[in-house]
Amino acid sequence: MGNRKDRKRRREKHRIAKLKDAEPKPGRLERWKNNPLIYMITCSVVIAYPFFTIKYFESHTALELTAKYFLLPIFIVLVIVGPKFYMKHMRTGKKKLSKFGDFVSMTVLILLATGIFSWMSFSLIIITNKWFDNSEKVTIQERVILYYTDVTKNGRLRHYIQFTDPKTGENIDLEVYRKFEIGEIFEKEMNYGAWGILYSTK
Repeated sequence: MGNRKDRKRRREKHRIAKLKDAEPKPGRLERWKNNPLIYMITCSVVIAYPFFTIKYFESHTALELTAKYFLLPIFIVLVIVGPKFYMKHMRTGKKKLSKFGDFVSMTVLILLATGIFSWMSFSLIIITNKWFDNSEKVTIQERVILYYTDVTKNGRLRHYIQFTDPKTGENIDLEVYRKFEIGEIFEKEMNYGAWGILYSTK
């Protein structure tokens, strides 16, 4: 009698073990999807990349292109998928928020994500402007019509000048690395990239 019970228990354990082995195990891709730290690192690298690899670039035009072509589509997509993502991945725990609390949380999530993806789009414009550039170098010799500075959150002083783009005739803003006097000639070998944005890696 005891042997039958032992055999039955062994068979049951064996059956349970087979069921566990049959369960799908998360692969590398699935673990990557569920790791928010990797998302944060990826976003940070994409946003920071052009600032470390391209010394001069015209940021104003890149911002205009981001606002014109990417900001609204990003916001619309996030309004559609944001609530589903929030309810599935972020609304956890025993303590549930009220409907108003969920609405506020989803709104903050959508706005933050819009900002992050917009900055990523800005950086990708700068990156692809250089990567897909086939133009020849041009020598910029233009008079500085405006000089101004800006201080970052980290206390770093940034220098900017404004001069007339010899190709388009429009005023453009460029970050530089020293103080310029108004009327001083800014001379630099640069390129017009794939998006028509001036840049230089040296």
